Amino acid sequence: MSENLGPPASVEPRRAGRPRGPALWLVHAFGDSSLSFEALLTSNLASAFELLAPDWPGGGVAPAGRVDDLDGLADWLTRGIDRYTPGGPIGLVGHSLGAAVAVRAVSRLQRVVGVFSIEGNLTTADAYFSGLATAFEAPEEFRNHLLARVRAMAEGATPGLSEALWRYHASLSLAAPETLWKIGRCAGAASRLNALGEEYQALCVPSLYYWSRESTPPETQEYIRRHTLHNVEFTGGHWPMVEQPQETASQIAAFFQPFFRTDDGALHR
Repeated sequence: MSENLGPPASVEPRRAGRPRGPALWLVHAFGDSSLSFEALLTSNLASAFELLAPDWPGGGVAPAGRVDDLDGLADWLTRGIDRYTPGGPIGLVGHSLGAAVAVRAVSRLQRVVGVFSIEGNLTTADAYFSGLATAFEAPEEFRNHLLARVRAMAEGATPGLSEALWRYHASLSLAAPETLWKIGRCAGAASRLNALGEEYQALCVPSLYYWSRESTPPETQEYIRRHTLHNVEFTGGHWPMVEQPQETASQIAAFFQPFFRTDDGALHR
């Protein structure tokens, strides 16, 4: 059972864009933080939408509070949405495991217009960071292993991907070890038999899966093809919002704008 301490969001979500405009919530990945969406907050999305980027309780930027599993994170996200954007339709943008959290939150909300999944977890192979938690009995040991692994990846990566990985490394270094370990174990269990992919397919709202051949496991690429998921392919690594923020912002805008347009073409919330 998840134990949730503290307010709906451990700190107020980072906000940018049009106050009272159509609201998009940006949900970061496992062990990451709202810093991964830094470039989107100042992109062309900000001219059309209100952007809100929260930090998971126990994450690097918001170490206070604790959530132990995906259901707890979905409950936390739902409470944050109701607190900071209490009226009108909203869109969800989730990155990696954050997309699985967004998908699970949809059933708790009646006003989600769509989900934009940036390489969200679909298959067992997608839990390539979080799923490692099952191999460790000590939370601190698990976090140290992740830090060493991400550091090695960053040192050998291309400049754009290296920046994303070092940013991820910084967030990981401040995250609460026990939170990482417990959520990682939950994510590993939830990923078995592609269960998170089934949750994604069962969504009752429109969705788009945004992915790259360079960072999406072959099993997930086959899953996308086999189930004919609505998708757009990009070029680059696992953090397109860091490596290619303007293109990523344009894809997000193109997906969500039809759901917020009035008859005269204006965007509304």
